[in-house]
Amino acid sequence: MEPRRAQPVISFRSRKAQERLRVLTRGGRSQAEVIEQALEREPDPPTATDAESERMFQELMEISERGAKLQRRWASMAEFDAAEYDERGNCR
Repeated sequence: MEPRRAQPVISFRSRKAQERLRVLTRGGRSQAEVIEQALEREPDPPTATDAESERMFQELMEISERGAKLQRRWASMAEFDAAEYDERGNCR
C-alpha cells in the first residue's frame, strides 16, 4: 500500500458516495483501503468460455448472412428499370 501522499486523488460525482466514504474512513483507514475491500467483496463479472464465444460468433455470422440474403433479394433501381422498362422508357 502506498502512502496517502503518493496515491492518486479519488473523486466522486455522487454526494451520497462521498459522504459514505467519509464515514467509512473515520477510523483511520484510507479511502483506497475502503474501496479495495468493497471491490474484493464484489463478485467477479462472468466471463464467456471459448465454447460460448464461438457459439455467439456463429450466431452473429448467421444473422449477418441472413441480412446479406435479404439485401440480395431486392433489386437495385437499375435492375428494376431494366426489367420493367424497355430501351425507350416504355413499360414492358
